[in-house]
Amino acid sequence: MSRMKALYPTSTDSPRLLKAVRQLSHQTDSDPVDTMEDTDLQALMARLELLITRVEQLKSQNALLLAQEKTWREERAHLIEKKRNRPA
Repeated sequence: MSRMKALYPTSTDSPRLLKAVRQLSHQTDSDPVDTMEDTDLQALMARLELLITRVEQLKSQNALLLAQEKTWREERAHLIEKKRNRPA
């Protein structure tokens, strides 16, 4: 599970991504990234923010689903045990 957590960006990654995009926009004229219009850069940054937000939502939903799965598995195990201990 710890390997999976490393693959997902967290809320602390957002400022780093924005900083990286801003740094790319300030590179030398010979860099093709520098030809990007400000509006394009802003649109890209907005899409990155939306993507990061969606990943955070999915992580939350996944945690909730895992907790629900744990609950129903425990309930199932309890019912199976209860059935085994029932007099014939």
